[in-house]
Amino acid sequence: MSGPKGYGYSVVSEAEMRRREDEARAGRCEQHVVTLAGLTGQLRFYEASIPQPLAEPAQRTHESLIAWELALQKAIGHSESRLREAAAIAIDRRLNSSRHEVDASGVTLGARKPASRPTDTPLARTPDVAILSNEIDKVVQVIAQLQDQVVRDELAASAERIVAMSDVAQAKGDLLTLKTRTASALQTQDLRRLATEAVLDVAHVASPEADALRARAEQVASTQDVADIRRGVTETLSAVVRASDAEFVEAALEAVLDELGFTIGAGFELADLGRSVAVANHADHPGFGVRVQLNPANGMIYTRLVSQRASTPEEDARAEDETCVKVHSLAKNLAKHGVAADLKSERLPGEAPVERQEDRSTSTRRKRPRAHTSPQTRTAR
Repeated sequence: MSGPKGYGYSVVSEAEMRRREDEARAGRCEQHVVTLAGLTGQLRFYEASIPQPLAEPAQRTHESLIAWELALQKAIGHSESRLREAAAIAIDRRLNSSRHEVDASGVTLGARKPASRPTDTPLARTPDVAILSNEIDKVVQVIAQLQDQVVRDELAASAERIVAMSDVAQAKGDLLTLKTRTASALQTQDLRRLATEAVLDVAHVASPEADALRARAEQVASTQDVADIRRGVTETLSAVVRASDAEFVEAALEAVLDELGFTIGAGFELADLGRSVAVANHADHPGFGVRVQLNPANGMIYTRLVSQRASTPEEDARAEDETCVKVHSLAKNLAKHGVAADLKSERLPGEAPVERQEDRSTSTRRKRPRAHTSPQTRTAR
């Protein structure tokens, strides 16, 4: 029987899956290059040693992309470690250059010994001052972990003001505030790192939605923000997969229809709701065509006979019956092109009215655009 049919489809081509995997990995590598460039710039600022440049593979094969990504990840890890060390050294030098001996009830916040005075003995270093100095050193180590140079410099400046204070009580209060600000900055950095890792999954996607996710990842301030970005990444990837599947299945349908002796003129055209439609004609069935509709939203292929002339219900039913083998072969032969198609619904010949092709408007049709999955060049931040 060859009344209207519905087939669920899925792309099973190993070559296509490998192509998509490589495309996604290439996008991540492009973003890793940007990240590494930003770290290298900060290392140069501190006049620290920088990693050896990593050459892009001459050919982006599956194996070379895997090796490139691993090398970039390793270089980023090493650069982050070097940056922490360089920042800690720079901040410590900055604080030591600002330390001075101040008379505050016989104590000093400075690290060096107080200068001798003609009539006084050297100022004693009290336990409170020693503890305070040690606490400042601990905070400096945390500040050095921050990769945002602006935030890092702001907090270092606060630490610098604290070591120059002569009022121990005031210094303790300001140090507590500095600890709170530093912890908050570190927490924000951790959240943004999680968000940045999430949007790496759409690094290969060039779309307004992906661009918005990348921008939001740089501004997250809560775990809810991270959860929202992860959800957005999932939704964006789902849309990309649907579009890529539709593009691949359209090409497979065109190839199979051609193999079965059908002609489809200009090929598939995009109709409303993202559906793509083609009417395939066959010399064995003059005056009739098989309408093939692809619905990416639900992963379905729908087929039904259409009449291209005035015809009787009996003629319609006979044509439906005669095209039965070809329509089933269409679904079966898709497997050779990397598409699995499973029959989900089928109606008997004559059970549903045959559509008249001339009654269908084509004014809203257009060719399906190619899925946007090419990496975009972005600026290091």
